[in-house]
Amino acid sequence: MSIERPVLVSVMQFEDALTSGAMTVFDVIDIAAQVGADGAELRRELWNGWESQLDAARAHAQAQGLLLTYATHATLFSSDAATLRGDIDAAAALGSPIVRFFPGQIPADDATGWAAGTAIADYAVEKGVVIALENYARTPGGTLAEVQTALTRIPTLMTNFDMGNYSLHGQDIPAAAAALADRIVSSHLKDQTGQPSDPPTVLGAGVLPLGDVFDALDSLPQRVIYCFEFRGGNDAVARIEQSLAYLQERRA
Repeated sequence: MSIERPVLVSVMQFEDALTSGAMTVFDVIDIAAQVGADGAELRRELWNGWESQLDAARAHAQAQGLLLTYATHATLFSSDAATLRGDIDAAAALGSPIVRFFPGQIPADDATGWAAGTAIADYAVEKGVVIALENYARTPGGTLAEVQTALTRIPTLMTNFDMGNYSLHGQDIPAAAAALADRIVSSHLKDQTGQPSDPPTVLGAGVLPLGDVFDALDSLPQRVIYCFEFRGGNDAVARIEQSLAYLQERRA
């Protein structure tokens, strides 16, 4: 939708179909083009055969002028180094500018975990990939303070700002965006119903203060990649189009 705020669909919208084998990530990329999105977020957890399909997925997206990003469930301070490096390599092969990791347990001040996390961040820099550390929906690693601690200790880290996850922790979402400011490189877009047990929903269908949240995000001078992160249910395309319409109306 814009160079500064490209909007992506996610494999999250097609989780059931991908898990059952009814769809592939190539279908998701095609749908992104069909609905007028700027690209797609891929994840190895929902991608059978991802190791052998990275180059093909990159070519498939490039042929349609689409951006790919990469997100996994790996945790920077808890997952093994081989897994983290493999995810960074996959992001680089896809041409993704970022790789989304969760923090995991933030190391103690005297722990060797900081050295290990810094080594992974340095490896990402070598590969031309930015680690976008996301505030996790649960604990550990979900609060603003935890994310800020990691970003302060490892300056090359950036953050994927998940508006719904900050809400789940009872934190002020616009204030969190303002606090993280220039470290935000991407954002997962969603709404919440207000019931903690309910999954995220489409933009405008919940209770989050989306106007204030987008005011904070849109005021940032840097490029921020927007990505829908909610399940598609029985009509994923319609839910994506509803959220695209919300953004278009906001920008009109």
